[in-house]
Amino acid sequence: MKNYFSMWKNQNIIYMKPNVELIYYKVYENNRLVTSNSGSEGSYIALRQPNPSTTIVIEYYHDNALEREQYSLRNYYANRKRDFQAGDILVASDNVKSELTGYMGHTALVINESELIESPGSEPAIVKEPIQQFMDKHPVHAQFRSVNDDIGKNAARYATDYFEKYQYNLKEGLSKPSFSFNLSQSLDDPWDKIYCSKLIWICYHFGANYTFENDHLWFSPEDLYHQLIENKDFEMIYQHEDVKFLIDL
Repeated sequence: MKNYFSMWKNQNIIYMKPNVELIYYKVYENNRLVTSNSGSEGSYIALRQPNPSTTIVIEYYHDNALEREQYSLRNYYANRKRDFQAGDILVASDNVKSELTGYMGHTALVINESELIESPGSEPAIVKEPIQQFMDKHPVHAQFRSVNDDIGKNAARYATDYFEKYQYNLKEGLSKPSFSFNLSQSLDDPWDKIYCSKLIWICYHFGANYTFENDHLWFSPEDLYHQLIENKDFEMIYQHEDVKFLIDL
């Protein structure tokens, strides 16, 4: 089947241009009408759901017939062999407690090719674990990497130092920081309370001088995910097709 459209993607913008002059065409994202145009004019759309499972359908009239072309975004996302580098960020929309899947999520920071540091949601508040255990517990996740290698490495170095200082505190009988989702806590206080996505924020803020924006009282995995997927400073290494957050926390 001949394609009558050329399409290309730049971050979360999809551009399309007819290769022939058409009377009229409509563009759908996951069966939702997002734009329409006519003639040989090109169009663009800002993706509402920028993930590999999203499908773009173009409906148009040509030679007195209604035709459709379908494009899967899966081809635009990373299909490289996965590896792990210091500073990679893993963000899951699923939870060990299945009833929280899509609402809470979880994040972790890779410190080398086989290990990560995370705040797992209990005590001890900060742990170093094999990457594989994260993947086993949270198969529905995405992996992001800083375009600037030094930024990722510096964040990972801070995470390692932070973990070692936390271990020292425990030996001294101090549970600092302790795990909590307390909304009154400050993001830039690393030693009072901690949770998974705050750990990522702290490591990049203090370790790499890179600060993620925060739009609510706490910096959730959902906040982190949507900043990363729309961020020119990070590239997506992998994403499970079912990654999806249901609400903006």
